[in-house]
Amino acid sequence: MNKSDDSNNQVSPAKKPEKNSADKSELRSRIIYGLLLAACAFFLSWLGGVVFQVFVALVSIIMYDEYRRLCGSALPKRISVLVFAFILLNMAAWISQAYNTAIILSLLGFLALWAWEFTIKRTAWGAFGLIYVLLPFFSLVHLRGNTQEGFAAILLLFALVWGADTMAFVVGKTLGGPKLIPKISPGKTWSGFFGGLFGGMVIGWLVMKLFGYSAKPAFAAVALFLVFFSQIGDLVESALKRKFDVKDSGMIIPGHGGVLDRVDGLIFTSVIAWLFALALSNVFFGTWTWEPAFALISSILTR
Repeated sequence: MNKSDDSNNQVSPAKKPEKNSADKSELRSRIIYGLLLAACAFFLSWLGGVVFQVFVALVSIIMYDEYRRLCGSALPKRISVLVFAFILLNMAAWISQAYNTAIILSLLGFLALWAWEFTIKRTAWGAFGLIYVLLPFFSLVHLRGNTQEGFAAILLLFALVWGADTMAFVVGKTLGGPKLIPKISPGKTWSGFFGGLFGGMVIGWLVMKLFGYSAKPAFAAVALFLVFFSQIGDLVESALKRKFDVKDSGMIIPGHGGVLDRVDGLIFTSVIAWLFALALSNVFFGTWTWEPAFALISSILTR
């Protein structure tokens, strides 16, 4: 056999997989834009007042637009327009502190939309979208209020949710392992779930410590509970995208997809934190309190 034959029979070295470099690039983009978003959200939360309310309202409107596009033909245009009108009306009522009016309007709107949709389409995507967008808006605006505790509550939610999201991504990519719920979200692993659960709690604690707070014994349990619902929110959005065969809710944020992809965990966590704060404030057994964040923060943190 001659030399040319040998060269023809040699096996070409396999090309190195580019997956690692792609993962690193995705992580780098995720971190950079995540930090920019966090800085922007932090600054507007610190300002509070009308600035924060307008910020949350704009984010909520984008959320609904992405949700509408995600649902596609399952959410007819006339229902989409009606839901959008209900959202704006409820936002205006809530910002003006007409809390009872906003709650009643949202419940009536949900029931009316559900009945209409179920009659003509046998679905309830519009009614679900109304609650999916309005509840986190109610929660964040009411929790922020106009006090230092309100800012601390929003800061804690951001730290827990985005800390969990980042740590779930890092730990899941690093350790891999069994899939969490492959039929809903093929990329999520159990290692990422627990990494996000405990990593989010630790990051939340570190951020609050940085701002001069010390954790009370109840902090760990409450933080884990809130981070758990952050993971649930992530899975709910993944289920929606799987249902409608959509990869990302949008492309507005490089490395993150759409706004819904970025705040999916915050949707559930903010609502749970708000309901917990209202319960601590005895709102369910009396009248509305203007500053429910005080009850939440004082129960788990101290200065």
